[in-house]
Order: sequence, then C-alpha cells, then structure tokens
Amino acid sequence: MAPNAQTTEKLRVHQVISEETQQVVVRGKVTVPEAKPDVDKILSTDKTVNIEKTEVVPDKVIVEGNVTLQVVYIAFEPAHSVHHMHAKIPFTAFVDVPGAEPGMEVQVRAAIEDVSVTPSRDDARVFDAAAVLSVFAKITEVQDVDILTECPAGATCKSETIKIDHVVASKTKQVVASDVFNVPEEKPSAEKILDTITTAEVTNIRVLKNKVIVDGNVKINVIYVAMEPEQSVHEMHRTFSFNDFIEVPGVRSDSDVRVDVEVESADVDQHTPDRLSADVVLMVTARAFETKQVKVITEVSGAQAKMARLKIAHVVGEDSTQVVLRDTFSTPDPEPVIEKVLKTSVDKTEVRETRILKDKVIIRGDVYVEVTYVAGLPEQPVHAMRRKIPFHTFVEIPGVEEGMDIDVTVTTEYATAGYESCHITIELVIKVSAKAIETMQKDVVTEAEVPTPAPVCVPGETINYTVQSGDTFYSIAQKYGTTAGAITQANPGVNPENLQVGQVIKVPCPPAKG
Repeated sequence: MAPNAQTTEKLRVHQVISEETQQVVVRGKVTVPEAKPDVDKILSTDKTVNIEKTEVVPDKVIVEGNVTLQVVYIAFEPAHSVHHMHAKIPFTAFVDVPGAEPGMEVQVRAAIEDVSVTPSRDDARVFDAAAVLSVFAKITEVQDVDILTECPAGATCKSETIKIDHVVASKTKQVVASDVFNVPEEKPSAEKILDTITTAEVTNIRVLKNKVIVDGNVKINVIYVAMEPEQSVHEMHRTFSFNDFIEVPGVRSDSDVRVDVEVESADVDQHTPDRLSADVVLMVTARAFETKQVKVITEVSGAQAKMARLKIAHVVGEDSTQVVLRDTFSTPDPEPVIEKVLKTSVDKTEVRETRILKDKVIIRGDVYVEVTYVAGLPEQPVHAMRRKIPFHTFVEIPGVEEGMDIDVTVTTEYATAGYESCHITIELVIKVSAKAIETMQKDVVTEAEVPTPAPVCVPGETINYTVQSGDTFYSIAQKYGTTAGAITQANPGVNPENLQVGQVIKVPCPPAKG
C-alpha cells in the first residue's frame, strides 16, 4: 500500500552517481625571457590552475587545463635587482569515476598541492617545473525522488531535517552559433582542413520571469594543411560570441539559475583558401534551484518501510554581501576623449579565486564593464571601451570547511559612468553570493505500510487469510498457533512453495486449550 499522498513530497535533486579524486604531476619548463637577466635566487613562486575543458566518457572524466606559474627572482648581477617571469604549462588528467556516462553532468575542481622550480642541467636560463595537482570530479544526474515526510499512524519514526538544492525548473534548448572569419595574416592560406577542436563557455546570464538570457563564447581551433609546396600543418583559433534565451516556466528574476553548455557538433567550411565559416550546434541547459529544508524519515518501527539512498549535495550554509566598486582612469589610447556617456553595462563577471577560512569564504574576481559614448570629435561618432575592474570580498558562512564545494554567483545591481577633467569614473554595486555544499549520503523512507492486525482466530474455526510478502505456511502457522501441516490439509491444491502475494488461503484455528 502506498503512503497517503499528503505525507509524501517529490524532490528533484542532483543525485551523485560517483565522485573521485586523482593526483596528477604536471611537468614543464620556465624560461627566462630574453630581455630579463639571469637568475641568482628564486624568491617566490605564485601558482594558479585553470580548467579549460572537461569530457565525460564511460567510467572516466577527462580534464584539460593549465598551470600558471609566476616566479619572482633576484637577478644574477651586481645590483641584485628583483625580476619576474611566468610560464603556462598545459595538462591532461584522467579521473576514474565508476558509473560515469557521456551526457551526465560533471563538476570538476583542481588544486595545486605542491610546486617546485629547479635549475635545468642543460641551460642556466631554463628551469624545470613540477606541480602536484589534486583533480576532483563529481558525476551527478537529475532524479525525481518521492520521500515520506510524515510518520504513518501506528508506527514510530526517526526523522531529521536536511537542506538541499531542489530543482524547481529545467529546460534544454539547441542553439546554433555561426561565424565567418579569415585566416590570420601571419598564417599561410589553407588548402585542406584536417580537424577542429571546439569548446564553449557561458559568460553571463540574465534571468527574467519565465526566461533566461544566455551570453557565451565559442572557441574553435582549426588544424589545416597549408597551401604551400611543403604542405606543412598549421593551427589557428577563433573565438566568437553567442546569445540566446531559454523559456523556463516557473523561473523568477531572483531565482538561483545555473546554465551549462555542451558542444553537440561543429562544422567548418572553406569558402576560399583564406576565408572560412563555422557552424556550431550547442545544447544549452538552464536549471533554477531553490534551497529547501525538508524533513526526511530515516527509520520506521512498527511498519514495513521501503528505503531509497540519497547521495546529494547538502547545503551547509549560504549568504551574500554587497560590494561597491569605483574606478577612475584616463581615456585609453587610441580611444578619443569622451563628450557624453550613452550607456554603461556589465559585459561579464568572472570569479578567479575562492579560498576557505574558518567560517568564511574569500572571493576574488573581475567585472568587465563596457562604456558606450559619444566621442569629442567634430563628427561626434559613437565609440565603446571595455574596462576590467577587480574585486575582493568575503562572505561569512558558519560551518564552512576546507574541501567543501563553493558555489559563487555575482550579480550587478547598479552600474554608471561619468567623465570629468579628462578622467572616466565607473561606479558599480555588485552582489556576491556564496553557497557551501558537501556531498551527503542518507537512507530515507519512501513508502511505509503498517501491517493489518491479524484477524481473531476462534478456536475450532477456520479463517480466510491474505498472503503477504515473505509469508510461508510455517510463518503463518506460527502467527496463529497452528501447524503448517494443518494449513496444508485445509488448502488442497495450493502449492506451499509457490504462494502469491494477495492470494487467499484458509487457516484452521487450533482448538481451545484445557
């Protein structure tokens, strides 16, 4: 018997299929630039890791990215001046994640555990770099789960309240992004295209009622044979933007919306040796979440319970802070001076770093602002300039600990720009929200059935009994104080080895004692 509909609740959650961590050693070279002096002593090495691409294959996640090293050193010269050099080292990591299948959602993060930069034996201006990475991959799948939220009458239950990200709305749309472009002047003309590598990213989302507007970039690398006698192989890349919207019924302007984009296919056509066109088919998925507190039942006594194992993201805590930014600068060359500002808008926001301290999350990032203006020229042409404004803030989240997932969103609440005394001043108000999440595994009750009280068995009479799951003639006999042989004799033609749930049999009641 299913539980009463009023005692259950349907949850749409990101069920964790599997999660694993892989340690990877990344090796590369750091070369002193020609204009820089030789190295006497390395003072410090700043390191960051960026993930560029992830791909889910059966039971595995492939992660591609870069480790960037910023090295500060004392020069090998009498003045002992301090200089800086940097290097970007690519890496590919394979994380074994049992149960992973193409098309499933993946969350990936990487952290640098250790890095060393040592002089090369062959060249005093070349250094060997080695970084130890910890690469984490979590595979999730959206599932609907009906849970029991009230204890059935006649039973005793244990319950607890959990906080989860509940998917309130979800929609996927196919988007075609196209571009026509030329082979760069410094590259030879193309005779034949050999291969293309395409990735896509979401740069900004805007949420309206029942609609999500998505901005993003497509990056396509084209490998081709050059139109020259040697027929050498070359590579060029092109980045172009896309913009579209997804109708998501139920989403509100203040909803927590996350958008994922996947490249479904990419075609590059060659019109001339120097002119190409690209058509990329994207699958864009928008999901609206709400943090929900749900009472779940974990144990039941006095009833037969059906259990389900939830392995989901548990919200430890969340909060937000408002940040006011102000940036004053001169008109950059070669842009003309400003006569009148027409429009100030935020093109995108980018979170560069999140760091967890005790009960606090430190967040660093950038806001990219676009200012459209009338130039101070006789023709009064309209120009636009772009400005990157960094921000640094923190959000207090009691209970947050190192190793938890941190989900950060940045929204613009106010943006304006002005021009005075040959200087531009941009003022911004942004809202930075952070949510701390950890994977929680819990067995919860989805259905519970309180057994029907056994009918009174009057001594010397026979009663009708409905077979339940797990019943045998022996267990039924034990329940009514009779014998399995007596039940067999009362039910000729019934096979005791093949009892069916719901089958009605006769049970002879034992005679009165004494």
